[in-house]
Order: sequence, then C-alpha cells, then structure tokens
Amino acid sequence: MTDEDAARAISRAHDDANTAAAFAALTKRNAALAAAVEAAMAAYDAVPIVRASDPRADAREIIAKGAA
Repeated sequence: MTDEDAARAISRAHDDANTAAAFAALTKRNAALAAAVEAAMAAYDAVPIVRASDPRADAREIIAKGAA
C-alpha cells in the first residue's frame, strides 16, 4: 500500500465515522421531534370540541332532557 492509498483509506474511515455520527445525531433529533409532535397531538386531542352554539338546537336539547 502506498502512502497515497493509506491516506485515502484514513480519509474514508474518517468520512465513514463522521457519517455514522451525523446519522446517529439526526436519528436522536428525529426521535425527540417525534416525541414532541406526539405530545402536542395528545394535548390537542385533550381539548374538548366546542361547537358553535345554536340557540334553537340548545333549547331542543334542554327540552328533550327535561322530558326524559
């Protein structure tokens, strides 16, 4: 192996190590982002749905409950 071949092999090893480290960091970041999105979705789902009030529908509902 020539010095040039050795230098290329070392460079490739460094590139591979850097690529692996970057991939690990992105994977960790993506997991954190996914957890944050899941938490936000759970918080959103926990909020009760509020419909626009229709006084006639509300009155019918109250009357129906009173009749039952």
